[in-house]
Amino acid sequence: MKNQIEDNINIPWQVEKFEEQEKLRRSVYFDVDDFEEVIDFYVYRGNYTRGLKVVDYALKVHEGALPLLLKKAQLLATLNREERALELLAEVEKMEPSNSELFLIKGAIYSQMRNYEKAIEEYLKALPDAEEPDFIYINIAFEYENLGNFKKTIEYLEKALEINPENDMAIYEAAYCFDLLSLTQESIEFFQKLIDRHPYSVEAWFNLGVSFINASLYEKALEAFDYALAIDEDHEHSWFHKGYALSLLNQFNEALEAYKKSVTENETDGMKFYYIGECYEKMEDYTRASDFYHRATRIDPTIVDAWMGMGVCELETGNPRKALRYLERGIELDPENPGYLCLLADAYITAGEPAKGMKTFEKALEADPQDEETWFEYAEAQWQSGQREEAILVATRSLLSLPENNTLRYRLAAYLFLSGKGNEGAYFLEEALTRNREGQDALLEAYPTLATIPAYMDLVDLYRS
Repeated sequence: MKNQIEDNINIPWQVEKFEEQEKLRRSVYFDVDDFEEVIDFYVYRGNYTRGLKVVDYALKVHEGALPLLLKKAQLLATLNREERALELLAEVEKMEPSNSELFLIKGAIYSQMRNYEKAIEEYLKALPDAEEPDFIYINIAFEYENLGNFKKTIEYLEKALEINPENDMAIYEAAYCFDLLSLTQESIEFFQKLIDRHPYSVEAWFNLGVSFINASLYEKALEAFDYALAIDEDHEHSWFHKGYALSLLNQFNEALEAYKKSVTENETDGMKFYYIGECYEKMEDYTRASDFYHRATRIDPTIVDAWMGMGVCELETGNPRKALRYLERGIELDPENPGYLCLLADAYITAGEPAKGMKTFEKALEADPQDEETWFEYAEAQWQSGQREEAILVATRSLLSLPENNTLRYRLAAYLFLSGKGNEGAYFLEEALTRNREGQDALLEAYPTLATIPAYMDLVDLYRS
């Protein structure tokens, strides 16, 4: 009932009068502006067919009125009648050959038709008399983006920002293009130049900070975010990304403080709570970590990492059965992720279900047979479970999928030597040592018993000399 009342309050008087006269089958005379109010009312409500009928009626009253003709062209295009819209605009262009809005509408229609070159041509015609040329430059940039010409996209975004350095749409679109193309250094230079021209642009400082994060320059990122926050202390994105940069520097207490300042009273972004939970997890405060992961999933049940995070917290606190519920929920959302499947496999083994664990490792390999970490964890899980032959078989299979992986080769050699199969082990160890001698130190650290096997040590010493 409340919504109905509010809707009635928001109905313009022109609409009420038009509909009243329509019911009575009486003619209506409005000026062009009033007819536009009625048309816009239906357009905003998504009733485009009704809007078009009103336009046609209005054009009978105000024949040839340019604003109404332009409205009609837009509505025709919205109703997927682009060719008719362009025909109408061609007639309008004969009357008004230099109307900027006309070319903007034509550009938008050509873009809708995926004729991006023609859209650019029309937008360029709109520039000379445009009231806000920066937005036209952005439209041109979008068309070049549609064409996959990102160099031109950035060129036109630069033009927009030369006119209006505070155009946030241009700033964020430029950041998106640089990120898409992995042009980190170019991104840094772009935003530094923008800041030179407009030193109080919060968005420029913020995106410079993000660019520094992408370049792994976390200290510089923090400086950029601090400048952004000095200009606007309530800039949520800067607080959040400052927290992220601090977490990458393992400064978790400071990261938590920044993350929490990015959270609004009625926060709707579950990822913020996820990252707070991740900080607590890294600090080994699993109770608080799990609490924030829960809050993340209450806002957005599709955040897979939060479900997996809750599972990890339960594993770390000795509750593998409870962990499985969360991990299985995460896997339902992302069943092809080998990292998640490995985590679930480990949880099954910890919960006393090794068969399920090994089967889950196999699923992980089906999802990505080239994932090195899956092979390592699977082989080691077999080994730690006392299944030595199975561990050797998994390690052997791993080299069939990743024949250039020398670390896996060292692992197979270790399993063979520790299983009393020195001759076979020597073959793989010698091959591994020939490729890279550095790996054997890590192998001895992982399996110190190897140092007590003379045949192993003799071969290692031979390659040291």
